[in-house]
Amino acid sequence: MAFILKQYQQRCLEALEKFLKQANRSGAKMAYMEQTERPYHSVPQLPGLPYVCLRVPTGGGKTVLASHAVGITAKEFLRTERCTVLWLVPTNTIRQQTLDALKDRKHPYRQALDMAFGGNISVMNLGEALYVQRGVLEGDTTVIVSTLAALRVEDTEGRKVYETNGNLQHHFSGLNETQLAELEKAGNGNGNGVIYSLANVLRLHRPVVVMDEAHNARTNLSFDTLARFNPSCILEFTATPDEMKNPSNVLYSVSAMELKSEAMIKLPIRLKTRSQWKEAVGEAINKQAELERLAKEEEKESAEYIRPIVLLQAQPKSKEDNSITFEELKHSLITDFNIPEEQIAIATGAKDELSDADIFSRDCPIRYIITVSKLREGWDCPFAYILCSVSNFSSKTAVEQILGRILRLPNVTWKKREELNHAFAFVTSQQFTEAANALTDALVDSGFERFEAKTMVKPYQPQDLDLGPLFRTEVVEIVSEKPDLAQLPKELKQNIRYVPEKKQIVYNGPAITTKEKEELQKTVSSEADKQAIERLYLKSHGKPVYPAALGEKLVVPMLSVRQGEQLELFEDQFREAPWNLTDFNPLLTEDEFPKSVQDGKLAEVDITEKGKFEYHFVQELHRQLAFWDIRGPKNPVELAVWLDRSIDHPDITLSQSSLFLRQMIQALIDKRGFTFEELLQERFRLRDTAEDKIRQYRGQAMVQSFNQMLLPDISTPIEVSPDICFAFPLNQYPANRIYQGPTKFEKHYYELPGDMNTEEVECAAIIENHPAVKHWVRNIERQPNCSFWFPTSTDKFYPDFVAKLNDGRYLVVEYKGEHIADSSDTIEKKMIGELWEARSQNKCLFRLVTKNDMNSQLGNIH
Repeated sequence: MAFILKQYQQRCLEALEKFLKQANRSGAKMAYMEQTERPYHSVPQLPGLPYVCLRVPTGGGKTVLASHAVGITAKEFLRTERCTVLWLVPTNTIRQQTLDALKDRKHPYRQALDMAFGGNISVMNLGEALYVQRGVLEGDTTVIVSTLAALRVEDTEGRKVYETNGNLQHHFSGLNETQLAELEKAGNGNGNGVIYSLANVLRLHRPVVVMDEAHNARTNLSFDTLARFNPSCILEFTATPDEMKNPSNVLYSVSAMELKSEAMIKLPIRLKTRSQWKEAVGEAINKQAELERLAKEEEKESAEYIRPIVLLQAQPKSKEDNSITFEELKHSLITDFNIPEEQIAIATGAKDELSDADIFSRDCPIRYIITVSKLREGWDCPFAYILCSVSNFSSKTAVEQILGRILRLPNVTWKKREELNHAFAFVTSQQFTEAANALTDALVDSGFERFEAKTMVKPYQPQDLDLGPLFRTEVVEIVSEKPDLAQLPKELKQNIRYVPEKKQIVYNGPAITTKEKEELQKTVSSEADKQAIERLYLKSHGKPVYPAALGEKLVVPMLSVRQGEQLELFEDQFREAPWNLTDFNPLLTEDEFPKSVQDGKLAEVDITEKGKFEYHFVQELHRQLAFWDIRGPKNPVELAVWLDRSIDHPDITLSQSSLFLRQMIQALIDKRGFTFEELLQERFRLRDTAEDKIRQYRGQAMVQSFNQMLLPDISTPIEVSPDICFAFPLNQYPANRIYQGPTKFEKHYYELPGDMNTEEVECAAIIENHPAVKHWVRNIERQPNCSFWFPTSTDKFYPDFVAKLNDGRYLVVEYKGEHIADSSDTIEKKMIGELWEARSQNKCLFRLVTKNDMNSQLGNIH
């Protein structure tokens, strides 16, 4: 079964593809700034070279992204059918794991490469690369896996990379003067002074550098090292990009909520502190037993085996002889808690009892793993649910190496027992706040943003348990009437007050008990105020009170299609209408496929002098790689076949596409004056242009078909029915970034809304403060499983805001800037939104608003 990328992984790769396409046209700097609206940080040692980073937190699958990125880079930036890759990893352990995976044809990493390059892949380590044959580099995509340290001249193996090597001499025969000029030379070398080194072999082939979590790779020394290989680009995949000395150019950043929505990680982390270390251990043991019981219940329904594991962090030995070492901790587990010895494993630097254990086997008894500072590199076990630290837990350094081990969710699937979707931490600490801050800091070091890391750590607090003064935080709710507090018991009355000018009931005390909640609800009469007391109760326990957390459903009717007696979601039925590519004109105009670009001119590209330099970097790269292009099409018919194979068109028959592309090539030769040799040289540019042309014609056909389906008298009419609805998930809101501004949104369906610009915040505030609105959600783009959408002729349209009104109706709002308010895209969105409203029988409202009319349009809703 083929590995299917997660949606956030697809978005990462789409961002990379978009950048590389634009970098081909205008250079890396302009492409990056245009896409991200952030400054681009060039590498001084490698001027003009594209260097971008995809930031993926721990547990997000960085290496599988890197595997797919290689093919995208070859196609969209290098414009070659094969390439050389220098794949850098942080340690020798990870290097061997990566090598094994890339050599295994059944592994998703290797399958991604095979799919992109037709199976023509060679994978080797640095030692094997010292003997690589020229035919391998010219015929295969060749991946050399190494650590960055091994490439430095100070390293024994690294020196061999730069030394003359007779085994590589054949790579340098038949080179022209331009190629020779790019190579490192020795003053006393052979005839032309060229060093027959692996470094020079790589310089010839302009390798793609993949930095797969290569720690400490962003230094001047590292860039000096990489510059000796003359790379074509650098792709960095990391959880922790540099933001200071050598800032990474972060192209896309994956959020914790995106990982959670795809069932990649356990969230939140439930934290409990105890003052004595044996109390913390006892709590962890009890929790393990509870989780194992739940896991057995889960297995009866899902057949999924899980054996929850506790990671216990002991203290290193000290001269004072008062440290809780791994030996003492193991002894305590056996003697104080009656844990069988076979259920305990030690994993420290000097002693590793996990090396021969099959931790996923049903026959494996291990439930407790004791470590000190970290587990061995590459060890990964989603069964690890609980972290228990016996040290005084107040610093991130105490836990950052092992926290990531309890985050991965087994089998990347949600469990029906909610506890099995969470992680737990029981730590020795006098202060909950200190421990929570330490966990938060460790999560930041695992690649999560600080604002989201804070929301990932929650108190582990059994219901009705008073945890003392630390949890006596002030909580507030608004009520419609003054509560009769006089009738309350004395102990409760002293912790609560009413603020009449704000209509607020304020509580400051220990967590409210169930009995106290009932007493408080007697002080108010309306059902809404009783619900406010319920929220006050939950807040006092540190529990969320936003609508989704309270289980309130937000279920919105969608557009549907009537097929006889059957009603189905209106999605892409219009794409089933037949259309014929050969009905369209195959000729490419001068504007679409200019001949002048062949002469190295910038054509209509308007860029700065530095931009021109970066653009010429791309031109020079393509010129150098063209020297190795020896397996291309031999005539116009083969060129048409090559184009057909290179362009994805599942909706077009082979007979149509092949005829259209042959006609396109012949028209360029007969009517535009191109020679076949010129088209062969420009075939990758021709591929991109032909792909755009086919996309344009497809779009025209789809617009016609889409508009046909919207007609009222069509045999398959569009309806809005309560039978076809979208339900917002209660526990998933995968926003890439969260709004962090000063405006508070109490009615938002989820805890915090997704990011918004200034005008969108203004629009959201109007919705928030509208008396008719019960609750609303900042709709997230390109999340079809978690967001409301309308179909359009090209893709899905995700309106900015979706609200439920107090009278049960639904309001959908799309905000548009004045500069695009009249665009064809906006007009189509307005048409489909108004159709949804018109067919809803007064159950739904749609508003497309601008800055100038948002107050009037939304104010008219009653």
